[in-house]
Amino acid sequence: MNITDRGRASRYLTHINYYRLRAYWLPFEEATGNDEHRFKPGTDFENVLSLYVFDRKFRLLVLEAIERVEVSFRTRFAYELSLKYGSHAYLDRNNFKSAEKHQECMSALQEELSRSRETFIEHYRTKYTDPEFPPIWAVCEVMSFGQLSKWFQNLKHRKDRKAVADVY
Repeated sequence: MNITDRGRASRYLTHINYYRLRAYWLPFEEATGNDEHRFKPGTDFENVLSLYVFDRKFRLLVLEAIERVEVSFRTRFAYELSLKYGSHAYLDRNNFKSAEKHQECMSALQEELSRSRETFIEHYRTKYTDPEFPPIWAVCEVMSFGQLSKWFQNLKHRKDRKAVADVY
């Protein structure tokens, strides 16, 4: 591998683990038929680094897009269910297909709420005791996206799932 600026390469290697960066030079290796690793002629450290930087920037763009969809989905889920069934719609087992899955979701939610140190959850605990659980727009913010997807999947009525998903 050509390394024209050894100081620059050294600085990058002090911040990017060799094994992480090595994955980005695999396309620049020749197949040798044994365990020997040999670079294709003309392989340059800057090309490998450019591939790494591209991947990092691309990953950040994808994460930003995912974050926007996730925040929007949480909001839509809470909005549609609270509009139709009230502020504590998720507590009513009748809104869900499977009682067993609803109980699993409730247990996971209870665990998340007990660990949560979010200001809005702390406020709810100190101000209200009935119902024990905060309104849907608050709990949607503390549950994992995986948990939220289980709640969504277990909605009893297709029209409720459709109302949440239609904007997407």
